[in-house]
This record gives sequence, structure tokens and C-alpha cells, in this order.
Amino acid sequence: MNDKKTDLPAVPAKIKKTNVFASVVWVIPLVALIAGGWLLMKQIRNTGPTVTLLMDSAEGIEVNNTVIKVLDVNVGRVTKVKLREDQKGVEITAQLNADVKNLMRSDTQFWVVKPRIDQSGVTGLGTLLSGSYIAFTPGKSEETKYEFQVLDIPPIAAIGQSGLRLKLEGDNDRILSVGSPILFENFMVGQIESAHFDPVGQKVHYTIFIQSPNDKLINSGSRFWLESGINIKTDGNGISLDSAPLAALLSGAISFDSPERDGGSPVANEEAFQLYGSRSEVENLAGERSLYYTAFFKQSVRGLSAGAPVEYKGINIGVVADVPYFAHNDSLHLFENGWIPVRLRLEPSRMEINADAQSKAYWQQQFQTALNKGLTATISSNSLITGSKMIELDDAPSSLPKLKPHSVYGGDTVIATRGGGLDGIQAQVSALLEKFNSLPLDKTVGSLNGSLAELKATLKTADKTLNSLNTLVGKPQTQNIPNELNQTLKELRQVLQGVSPQSPVYGDVQQTLQNLDKTLKDVQPVIQTLKEKPNALIFNSSSKDPIPKGSR
Repeated sequence: MNDKKTDLPAVPAKIKKTNVFASVVWVIPLVALIAGGWLLMKQIRNTGPTVTLLMDSAEGIEVNNTVIKVLDVNVGRVTKVKLREDQKGVEITAQLNADVKNLMRSDTQFWVVKPRIDQSGVTGLGTLLSGSYIAFTPGKSEETKYEFQVLDIPPIAAIGQSGLRLKLEGDNDRILSVGSPILFENFMVGQIESAHFDPVGQKVHYTIFIQSPNDKLINSGSRFWLESGINIKTDGNGISLDSAPLAALLSGAISFDSPERDGGSPVANEEAFQLYGSRSEVENLAGERSLYYTAFFKQSVRGLSAGAPVEYKGINIGVVADVPYFAHNDSLHLFENGWIPVRLRLEPSRMEINADAQSKAYWQQQFQTALNKGLTATISSNSLITGSKMIELDDAPSSLPKLKPHSVYGGDTVIATRGGGLDGIQAQVSALLEKFNSLPLDKTVGSLNGSLAELKATLKTADKTLNSLNTLVGKPQTQNIPNELNQTLKELRQVLQGVSPQSPVYGDVQQTLQNLDKTLKDVQPVIQTLKEKPNALIFNSSSKDPIPKGSR
């Protein structure tokens, strides 16, 4: 079959322009595009940052259910929970709203809100029904951050709360929990924000927050110490009991004072302070004008410890600094001389009660003058209940010998010491007992026993004599003696009545006596002559003595 080619003339095409916007088909996609763009912009505008939260465990956290709150307002939600790559906990992803994107700072703090009972009371009871949630407090740093470590307990400083944050460091034997109170004269003015122990430096570190306006109590001279809760003090003044507030009794507390409140300089935020173990340690801190002296004792120092008071006539003027205080390796010669050195620290501020402060040199001169006049140190009892001791300075004269092995020891002036107190009495009693033991008690007791035996025999003889006397008195003849004596006296009266001055007998007797007196007077010359010459009755007194003739 043959194909026939037919040539037809070309007809030009006609192009007709149409109005695109007149077509309804393009309206719907355009509207959808505009709406989608608007929604996208709104979503972008309303969507905040995505933050990563690190926790030890995901207890109480649920994806899309656990919300993020600030000031009890929902500002985000947990979108993802997974294990951390280092296997040290969980990693939580949370989507926040746009209105909190400027609150994510390097010092922003997150924590889990759940039922909690601590020293601050009972909190988070509302989460028993709604479930736990994550709250945060915005920071004030200029640095932006989107990864945070979630705390176990709420931070101390609330949003917008002003105050002062300080660092404390101490060599303490215990650590307080976060949230424990900060006290000023038993008034709660702040709380502990963080607490941890450094195993390398073996120190305890705290971060505390003092709420405004209480931060005005802090200055460069503030001193901090651990509050034990109940403080029982026994000394020479008796027993005193000091109790801290209930919060401090439950968890302990940190107390502080500011002795230079009027003269101390203000402190900056995050400034560090030393934390002491107790209030007594703070009260016994050495001052700039402290004076050091050393006293040597032969007696026992049991009960005398560092911090014990040093008193002068009942006035506390210092403390014991070190017991014992060995310098120049003198402890190696302890058993050779038996001296126990004790270092004393005197505080001039305690001697300036209601008086102007004086220089250190002034008090050194005053004390040296007292030493030259005979000031001595003795160990005295501070409490009979606990057996604690103290040092008492006395300038009264005493018969006890002074002990002073050195004039200067370890760079300190040495104070002479004397025995005293109960120890002195005990030493005197011991010396008395030694003298008593040296007495010949065996011989004395033996002689006494012999004397007692003789006395016993004498008493037996006396008893027999008394019995014989009783027998004699019991006889009728003895009992009639008084009647016979009465009769004799009666007859004697009658006889005496016969020799009365009016009776004739009395006259005769009187005449006889007169004659006898006259006779004695006449005989007196004869007696005198006989006394002078006993041979007057034999030889003639007027003739001379014959001279014998010689023999032819």
C-alpha cells in the first residue's frame, strides 16, 4: 500500500491569556500557606528553650505529665527521659515556654517538689494528688545556660529575695544538713544552702544565706560557731542550762555574733569566714593585746584543760592556753624534774570593765609590778561536780613555799606557783598521816593496854572497898553513930555552959592563967642566960675561970 503525502498549510496557534487569580483552585493552597506560616511564627514565638536536667533518678517524673513551674505557674513540660551515657543518673529533656527564655542563667536552680518533712516543717502536700513537679528559681548571672543539675531540696533564697550569701569553713567533727538555721542571739536570720566535707583538706564547707535586712548584722568582725542545741555548763557559779530554738535542737544550727558591730566594715557577697566548733572556743580567742605567761606545777594537773578560766580574786582575766606546754623538747625530761608547765593567756579587755582601753605595754608593766610584789598562781577547783580545775592568781602572803624553776620559759615570763585548794589540803593531810604512821603506836598501845589492866585491877579493889563500906554502913552500930554523936554534943554543950564568963570555974581558970603568965615572965631572964651560957647553973658567972697550974 502506497502512502500518499498530503501537504496541508500550517495554521498558527492562537494563545489566550487567562487570569491566574481568577481561578479558585489557587486560593485554597495560598490560604493554607499563609495560615501555616502564621501558626509557625506563633509556635516559634511561643516556644521557649529546651533545657537538659540531670538527676540521680527519675522517681516521680513522667513524660508529658510532669510540668515545670516557677512561682506555681506552668512554664514547661518534660518531653523525654533517658539514661545518661556516663551511667551516673538520668537525663531529662524539658520544653519551656518562650516567656522564661531569659531566666535560664548559669546560677538558675532546679529542684523536685514532693512531700517533705524537715526542720522547716511539712511541705509539698499538694503533690500527693497532682504528682511531683520540677520547680526552678531564676538566677542573676549574665551567662546563659541550658543544662542544670536538679537539687534534692529547694534552695534557700527565693525568687526576688535579697540578702547576703557567705562561705564558711571549719575543722568540725560533724556536719549540719542543708536548711539548718542560722541564729543571731537565738533569732533565726538565715539558713544553710549547701554543706559538704572535703576529704583532701579534711574541712567542712558551708554556703549560708542571710535574708535582708538581717544581713546588716554581718561585718568584718563577725564570728561563727556551731550551736549544739542544749548547752549544760557547770563551773564555780553552779549549773546553767542554755537551750537553742526547736529547729536547732532537731538539726543543729550555726550561730554568730558581731562584737565590732559599730566599727566593723561591711562584707561582700560570697566572702569567707572561719567556723568554730563552739561558743566557748570563740570566747577564748586570743586578742591583739593578749599576754602570755607560764606557770610550773609539781602537783597533778588532772581536770585542768585548755580554755579553763584564769581568775584574780574572782574576776576572770584570762584562760589556760596550753596544758601541758613543753618548749625546747622539755617533755623528754618530764620524769627527771617532775615539772608540769602550763601556759596562761591574759586578756586586757577583761580587766577594762567600764574603763578606757590601754596599750599592751601598759598591762605588761602592771602585771610585772604585781609579780614583783609576790603574785603567785595556784590550781583551784572550778566545779566539784565535774572535777574541773582553774588557775587562781593570788597576792596574799602565805607560809607555803614558792615554786619557780625558771624566770623565762619559751619566751614567756614565768609566774611563781604555790600549792593550794583541795590538792594542798590533801598534801597536808598526807603529811600528817605520814607523821602519824611514824609514831611508835605499838609501844603506846601496849603501855595503854597495861595501864588499862592496872586500872581494871584498881577498879576491882575499889569495888571491893565500896562493898565493904556498904556492909559497914549497913550494920546497926554504924547506923547508931549519929544518935551517939548527938548525945555527946548535947553533953558537951552542958559542960561548956559551966565554963561561961559568968561561972566561978571561968574565974578560977582566968586567975590561973594570969599567974602562969607572970611566972613565965619571971623565968624569961633565966632562960636567956642559959641560952647564952649553958654552964651558968654550974659555975659562977661573976668569977673568972681558974687557970690550971702546971705539974711540978
